[in-house]
Amino acid sequence: MKKINKVLVANRGEIAIRVFRACTELGIRTVAVYSREDSGSYHRYKADEAYIVGVGKKPIDAYLDIEGILQIARKSGADAIHPGYGFLSENIELARRCEEEGIIFIGPSIEQLDMFGDKVKAKEQALLAGIPVIPGSDGPVANLEEAIAFSEESGFPLMVKASLGGGGRGMRIVHKPEEMKESYERAQSEAKAAFGSDEMYVERFIENPKHIEVQILGDHQGNIVHLFERDCSVQRRHQKVVETAPSVSLSEELRMKICNAAVDLMKKVQYINAGTVEFLVAGDEFYFIEVNPRIQVEHTITEMITGIDIVHSQILIAEGHSLHSEEVQIPEQNELEINGFAIQSRVTTEDPLNHFMPDTGRIMAYRTGGGFGVRLDAGNGFQGAEITPYYDSLLVKLSTHAMTFKQAAAKMVRNLKEFRIRGIKTNIPFLVNVIEHEQFMTGKYDTSFIDQTPELFTFAKSKDRGTKMLSYIGTVTVNGFPGVEKRKKPVFPEPRIPTLAVDHSVTPGTKQILEEKGAAGLIKWIEQQNKVLVTDTTFRDAHQSLLATRVRSYDLLHISAQTSKMLPDLFSLEMWGGATFDVAYRFLKEDPWERLTSLRRNIPNVLFQMLLRASNAVGYKNYADNVIREFVQQSAATGVDVFRIFDSLNWVKGMEVAIDTVRDSGKVAEAAICYTGDINDPSRAKYNVEYYKHLAKELENLGAHILGIKDMAGLLKPQAAYRLISELKESVNIPIHLHTHDTSANGIFTYAKAIEAGIDIVDTALGSMRSNISTKLKFTVICFRRNREKTYI
Repeated sequence: MKKINKVLVANRGEIAIRVFRACTELGIRTVAVYSREDSGSYHRYKADEAYIVGVGKKPIDAYLDIEGILQIARKSGADAIHPGYGFLSENIELARRCEEEGIIFIGPSIEQLDMFGDKVKAKEQALLAGIPVIPGSDGPVANLEEAIAFSEESGFPLMVKASLGGGGRGMRIVHKPEEMKESYERAQSEAKAAFGSDEMYVERFIENPKHIEVQILGDHQGNIVHLFERDCSVQRRHQKVVETAPSVSLSEELRMKICNAAVDLMKKVQYINAGTVEFLVAGDEFYFIEVNPRIQVEHTITEMITGIDIVHSQILIAEGHSLHSEEVQIPEQNELEINGFAIQSRVTTEDPLNHFMPDTGRIMAYRTGGGFGVRLDAGNGFQGAEITPYYDSLLVKLSTHAMTFKQAAAKMVRNLKEFRIRGIKTNIPFLVNVIEHEQFMTGKYDTSFIDQTPELFTFAKSKDRGTKMLSYIGTVTVNGFPGVEKRKKPVFPEPRIPTLAVDHSVTPGTKQILEEKGAAGLIKWIEQQNKVLVTDTTFRDAHQSLLATRVRSYDLLHISAQTSKMLPDLFSLEMWGGATFDVAYRFLKEDPWERLTSLRRNIPNVLFQMLLRASNAVGYKNYADNVIREFVQQSAATGVDVFRIFDSLNWVKGMEVAIDTVRDSGKVAEAAICYTGDINDPSRAKYNVEYYKHLAKELENLGAHILGIKDMAGLLKPQAAYRLISELKESVNIPIHLHTHDTSANGIFTYAKAIEAGIDIVDTALGSMRSNISTKLKFTVICFRRNREKTYI
């Protein structure tokens, strides 16, 4: 077994997102790659990390850049690569290079990719397994002349097919001799562009068959199961449009024959991971056509009728787990059952009335359906998405599931009609006609269904009234209209971009006072100030409360130098504590000590302040005294200057070790009282003003340099703040530092009354992080203290 820790998905769009979601559910980190043209694509934002690939290459070639993808895998530390479908999903070279680099390829073995990536070799394996195949050329044809020779021998119709690839590309049906040259050359050219090989073979064309495929899963221990079949007969130019699982037209006997034939083939080659065996069915006869050694676009409906997560299974099989292990939990074949029916429709940005010409542009509005038994697998399906001409036109896969085929179809039609996609053309009206057609509902359709059913293309054009109305209002607003005065376009001033001094110098601040005069000198300096001092909590408390402390050191460092230059008059920056320490390790995968060192390097002039939970330090349990001492000493040496020490129960004895160690380190010990209750409420006698005065005196006697008041719940009312600060000022001879949250929206008034009572320092946060965090004051408060005007800005 080899545990996979990080997966790179060498793909884009909805299949990349599908794999990312599966990895996240399995606790595996993810890496996305994207081309320059896909810079705004949704899949890059669904991964934990994303890197541009194929710089300088064409849009398609970027995702075919094997060495570029492997370089990103090495750089990001990915230990596995999932290829999705299309692009490199069946590429032997990628699998080989993964093996050479020691990276797990989530897919079949190199030998199986070679075997099934070439349709001629796949046909040979089917013959060895005793499975009927379509008569065709013995191996690839060398040139057009050999193809013509085969046609003269076998007759028409026949099909020219690329040996490599799939998805309907590199394939042409030839009905008569005069079509042979053009069809062969076009298919060959298309195959060369799509798969990098122009090798072709020729086979008899089975007219109007069913296209049935069987989903297979195999493990390294030799277990093989089928997950039943899918009917993919609703096609246009060999591209699947609507798929169902299971087929509603197969007899149970024929279904089992086809599924068992697929298992026989895959057992013979000892197939590993997910794959699909495809057949053409004519009457009661079926013929093998190919194996797709990868995940399929339509895997979603098999998952819906079996309850088995195929992508989860792929990843776990790649780790070495067996199909029937506790991790994968796939039942034995005889225990697998079909549960209801599922349908998948591929919503594309194509115009059915213009030969399905792909449309491009910006999605102006995007609304989808939903509900019980509905699944949406989208790539760039969102308002504002830019649909480019470079990639597949698939926008979203809509899958529905119900216990009967009729119910699944009704859900599909309802959801298709609930879609509102504006700004680009889609095939949604066409899909509605397909699902509602009698032949589809009865299962009496084959691969010629779309070509031979012209009524599918008869539907009303969308009126798009909402978008037209908005466009009209916008046009009239700007350009005017008879009877409506033309207005000038609004002119917005150029944004003012702050500039910083070029000499990189910073104004000396409180950090220099502490270094020059020591803690006692700093306290004396505080007492001499005729203005309220400010601690900024943006680097810890603000982003902790708003963004769950998920802000990376990378982002904090980008604003740290500007903070040092633009806010040199701050008393301190609270920038470290239990939550930031914990999240750095567990979620951001960062070293919190390195964060502290780097920030100190960029901010040399302002005191750094941290929140220290007395005997807990930054952990979530009590630690031995020597641990607390070591932690405080290391923090002080690395950059912390002010330690706000508190105990949630105001247990003074528990704060003693931390206070002593901070003082011994030459730093500032700010011992904090946790405020609760209401000192002006006689009914809450325990937490009265005498209680807090007694605590304050105890902390001062322990050696606290500053007395902190920690009002995390925002319970401190304005009048209570005035009384508390006033009486504490008469009880202790050390500065007082107030921290509150604006939970009750009284924060501004609370601070104003605290300032009036003589508070020395208050906590704030930048305006951009102002929602229910420590109060932000954005104006000047004038009050009086000791008969001197005191101004806080």
